[in-house]
Amino acid sequence: MKKFKISGFKLQVLLVLMIVLFGGSILASDVTPTAKPAVKKAAVKMSKARAMATAVPATTAVSETVTAVPETIIAVPAVVTATAGAVLTFEDCYKLAAEKNRDYKIAGLDKAAAEAQLAKAAGSFGPTITLAGAYEPDAKLSTIILRKGSFGSPPLNSEYIPAVDAPLSLMPLYYYSARVSLTQPIFTFGKTILGFKMAEESYKIAQIKYKQAGEKLNLDVINSFYGALIAQQMNDTMQETMKSNEEYYRITKTKYANGQASNFDVLQAQVQYSNSIPDAQKAADGARLSLQMLKNTIGIPLEQEVTLSGTAEYKKLELTYADLEKQFKEKNDDRDIMESATNIAKLNKGLQEAMLLPNIALSAGYDYYSGEKSFHTESKYWGSDWDIKIGFQWTIFDSFKNVAAIKEACANSEKAQLNKENFDSMLTIQLDTLYTSLEQNRQVIEAAGDLIKTAEEGYRIAKESYKNGLIQSVDLLNAENGLLKAKMNYLGAMFNYITTAQKLKDFLN
Repeated sequence: MKKFKISGFKLQVLLVLMIVLFGGSILASDVTPTAKPAVKKAAVKMSKARAMATAVPATTAVSETVTAVPETIIAVPAVVTATAGAVLTFEDCYKLAAEKNRDYKIAGLDKAAAEAQLAKAAGSFGPTITLAGAYEPDAKLSTIILRKGSFGSPPLNSEYIPAVDAPLSLMPLYYYSARVSLTQPIFTFGKTILGFKMAEESYKIAQIKYKQAGEKLNLDVINSFYGALIAQQMNDTMQETMKSNEEYYRITKTKYANGQASNFDVLQAQVQYSNSIPDAQKAADGARLSLQMLKNTIGIPLEQEVTLSGTAEYKKLELTYADLEKQFKEKNDDRDIMESATNIAKLNKGLQEAMLLPNIALSAGYDYYSGEKSFHTESKYWGSDWDIKIGFQWTIFDSFKNVAAIKEACANSEKAQLNKENFDSMLTIQLDTLYTSLEQNRQVIEAAGDLIKTAEEGYRIAKESYKNGLIQSVDLLNAENGLLKAKMNYLGAMFNYITTAQKLKDFLN
């Protein structure tokens, strides 16, 4: 099938304006134009603008857009030239974007944070060990004065009860002390395991979002890179159209001088040429802005000159709707995110209910101390003791705050479930929309080859016939309009098909 080049400003604008603005353009033959000086001056300005332009509108193409790929049916070869600078392929642009894109980096940091939260939750199952030390320069013994006869009438020489009023040491305060303690949760009535599961679901969500950020980055680069390539080809066509209209105007003036065309035909050709000048300027500006958008996407300086190398190709998706629906039911990232969000809401409900129950833990400690004011390293100046105990903690009343938290968790859990059901329906509609768009554009692309070939032949015949005076100018304009419309429809379908195919591929991952 025949390949062709086409370029211009944004596809959306072209599809609307092509009939109104470009209905009377013709392809140029190699004849020197003889338009009015003012018009010729504008044409020179447009030629300079064309030399400065280098790429544009938001289109897309993918090298690996679909799973099954037959032979290419139609291709748009495209190489954007630049004054100087590096030659960048799609892979080069993607690598640059992956290194510099902030959204992609943020998604990576979110994933790292969620992974740390998961590790933190896992650590809740293990013990906590703390080390503490103290120095108290004014330490004193805590004492109490025991009165004579406080405990009856013991023997005067009693070892424990003094016969006279005397101080008794109860709890010493040490100048130097150190303590190592360990706390190990034994039973928390599900609090620890529920917290861990919630962190696990959050980590799943972060992983999926990181993957989606990479897919979005890929799609953004596809849009800007292949859009710039196709836009440059469209721009080239617009410049050629301007030259063709200039030639059409020259030929019509010659025919008028020879009595073969009316004054109206001359005026019509002049208007057609004059209108093509601003249109070509828009195309050149659009090409330049499109390349600037690509530079911004991949994070290189806007003033840097680059040349793009690549080809936008049509690769047919062989899967039927039934195949796509089956894959969708098996795997969809958005649905997995909603599933994890629903699970988190349910787990939080269980966690709030578990907060009504006590915590049981094992604790142990070892103390090492010295009651001497002067610091000594000898062991005889130091004492030690240790303790082990099992205890529990139970909040039996908190002014009904936990009851309110349980009600909130129940409402959020029910809300998450409803959101999940609604989201499942929306995803099914999205799948239908993507597949329908894919099929519509596939039909246009596959029919474009013969249609464009026929339109080109019809236009060639009309151009020769007009030169020889066999047809009117309106017939020539209609022939060219049919050719432009066929090419624009093809490019629009190519853009939509490649973009939709990539979206569908990401949708089923």
